[in-house]
Parts: sequence; structure tokens; C-alpha cells
Amino acid sequence: MPAKPSEWYRPENERHRRHDEHGVIQVFDDGDKRFLCFGSADEQSCQLRSRPSQLQHEYARAMLGVIVLMSEPDSDWQGNGVSITLLGLGGGTLASAIHQWLPEAQITAIELRKAVVQVARQYFALPRAPQIRVQVMEASDYLQQAPGSQAQLLVSDLYLCSGADERQLQQDYIDRCWEHLAEGGWLVVNLWREHRDQVAWLSQLKQRFGQVLHATTSDGNWIIWAQKCELVVELPIQQKNEIRQRCKALSGRAGFNLWRSVKPFIKHG
Repeated sequence: MPAKPSEWYRPENERHRRHDEHGVIQVFDDGDKRFLCFGSADEQSCQLRSRPSQLQHEYARAMLGVIVLMSEPDSDWQGNGVSITLLGLGGGTLASAIHQWLPEAQITAIELRKAVVQVARQYFALPRAPQIRVQVMEASDYLQQAPGSQAQLLVSDLYLCSGADERQLQQDYIDRCWEHLAEGGWLVVNLWREHRDQVAWLSQLKQRFGQVLHATTSDGNWIIWAQKCELVVELPIQQKNEIRQRCKALSGRAGFNLWRSVKPFIKHG
């Protein structure tokens, strides 16, 4: 999460506050951007009011950059037949961005807190579209109950008021994520920069997934892309060039330079 939120984290900028059994939920607005936080100055979500579907955080852009590895060369690809699962909703900015990029993709968002879903709809314009389904439940419970081998993309973005949910580092959680993915599908995990010292966990991830790419973003997050596939030793130059072209094709929908977010993952791939 961004480290300097003092410009917006002021009492006069608070637009909404509510409590549930997990703590406080706050919405701040500085006139240009809207912010979601859980009782601390850490931004759980940030939205540009003039462009609600444009991702603002570099870590969020890096998370969804994996879509260029899923996309078809045709720049008009709409995500037909693609199933996407989001574990952790927050303000719904990832769901909104995916829906903007891939309007035909089927998105299932799992959120622990009903109040967070209500705030996402009321204050962050989470679309009420048939392609977006939101369920209120524990992420691990959902993975246990949901049919296996169904998603082309699974995004694990579980954050509590105290920070990243450490359960994402447990082997059984990763195993359930692997089972939830279709062959060739991608798991994306959002962690703190400090988690880069989890050498054993990263090694286990590489044993489970055939391709693992990761990068640290300027706002202090460690983003992992892991593909359920046969072992990939190195991305060929031709594929890297193709990925750059896909970034160029999708940047218009994204509203930012997608290649800048994707490049750190593949420069050593």
C-alpha cells in the first residue's frame, strides 16, 4: 500500500464510516480521488473519480498485467469464455477494471465483509452487471466448496486492517488455489515487499506451478504470477516481443502504460 497517505487522511475528507464485527470501514475523498481504508492510513482501494475503472496503484496495475499473458493477439478480445475469481473485493477497483478491459469475462468476487460490498457499490461504483457476481464468505471456504479446474485467472488479494493475510503463505491455501485453476490458468498473489524473504514458500510455489514470475512494485508490494502448466524454463524472445505488442493494444482500455507494469515480470523470464 502507498506509504504517504497524509494528503487525504484527514477528518474533513472522511465521507463515510461504519463498523462491523471486523472493525471500522472508512471512505475518504479529497475531491479528485476516493479512498477506502480499514481504520488506518493504509489505502485498501483508491479510485480516480473522473475515471473510476482506471487503476491508480502500481501494485494493482502489476496484478492485472498478467492479462496480457492470457489475451489473444487480436486487440478486440473481450474475454469471451474467461472465468475470473477475485479473493478480496475491497472497493471493487480490480473488478471494475477487469470488467472494463474484458466486458464478456465472468467475474466472481469473494469478500469476507458484507459491509465492504455495500461500500464498494455505494461509494466506488462497483458495476451491477450480470458478468460480476459477488459472494460474502471466507476465501478459504469458497475455495473448498467451489468446483475445481474452472478459472483462467485467480487473484488473491487478502488484506486485513493489520496488513496482508498471512494465510496466503500457507501451503494448503496454495494447493486449493491450484485446484481452482483450469490448466494454463494464472494465480496472482499480492503480498508485502517484506515477504520476499519467504524463500521456502516461493520454492514450494515453483514446485506446484510450472511458471512463476514475480516483481516488486514502487509502492512496496510483491506481486507473484504463477501459471498452472508444464515447467517453463525461459520465455523466448519472440514471446516477449508479442507480450509487448499486446500491452500496447490493451493500454488504451487500461488508461495507462501497461508495458511499464508488465516489463519487470518478464525481463528476466
